[in-house]
Amino acid sequence: MKESDMDQAQLFKRLHAMAMDELEAFIKSDEDVTRALYRLDLAGRTRHILNSIQLEDMWQELDEKTQLFNVFLAMRLSPECLSSCLDFREDMNSLEWRFVFPKINDLPEDKKPVCFGDFLEQLERVDIVNVNEYDIEVACEFLDQVYDFTPHHNPPSKFS
Repeated sequence: MKESDMDQAQLFKRLHAMAMDELEAFIKSDEDVTRALYRLDLAGRTRHILNSIQLEDMWQELDEKTQLFNVFLAMRLSPECLSSCLDFREDMNSLEWRFVFPKINDLPEDKKPVCFGDFLEQLERVDIVNVNEYDIEVACEFLDQVYDFTPHHNPPSKFS
């Protein structure tokens, strides 16, 4: 895919919104964080499908700079989502992104989440695997066709 003039932030916003919607529908925000993370880990290991996204894996990895562990949750578009737009001009099957959270045990006591909603608020960043290989405008166009972003108070801006 070619490089696009569209700001990469638009793709990050869309993937963040989709994934947060699906995760919040899958696990109630007030669920105990330990139980919620167990369910999320199991769902990741079994490549569980949550409507428009498919969980791919969940793991922890040491950050060399901070010497603290991060928790990664890898996601892709679900088969249902991909097949809902079969006539699209680009293959979006390889689009993979990851939510990166701090490991709960590494957080100060006053920052440790009690429930799943608190855990989601600890999201440090969204990584898109090989983001520079995507035409951002085309990827955003695809997501706009397969997902309804209107429930969001600040929906991602349409590209011009």
